Amino acid sequence: MVGESGCGKTMTALSILRLLPRRGRTVAGQVLYEDRDLMKLDAEAMRLIRGREIAMIFQEPSAALNPVFTVGDQVMETVMLHRGVNKKEALQRTVELFRAVGLPDPELRLKDYPHQLSGGMKQRVMIAMALAGEPSVLIADEPTTALDVTIQA
Repeated sequence: MVGESGCGKTMTALSILRLLPRRGRTVAGQVLYEDRDLMKLDAEAMRLIRGREIAMIFQEPSAALNPVFTVGDQVMETVMLHRGVNKKEALQRTVELFRAVGLPDPELRLKDYPHQLSGGMKQRVMIAMALAGEPSVLIADEPTTALDVTIQA
């Protein structure tokens, strides 16, 4: 989906995952995914789809990452939740994901808090988190904005 700034691309993506802000609401329509209308699913069914089947790379990583937990713990939690693995396997997978997205010294980055990372590094953590559940559909909301041109490529 492409469009000018402010045309509703982010709101459309958020509405697909039913993550609209409190004041937002879907007034009509369907979101069909594998013969299911996501708009008709209950909250629990939708929670099971988010991250595991459909994931999103959010536009602003600073707002999406929790400042009181290390980035390693945040990605590991996602891996354990969506892949059903133990902590040791989640740790290995997180290092693999950090390496895949180009984070330097991935083993060291596990212990970093979001405020210790550059904007580009936080964005790479968000990409790793979105990939952690190995989703069938990945919604990317300007995922390369904070990345330098080498990493963007």
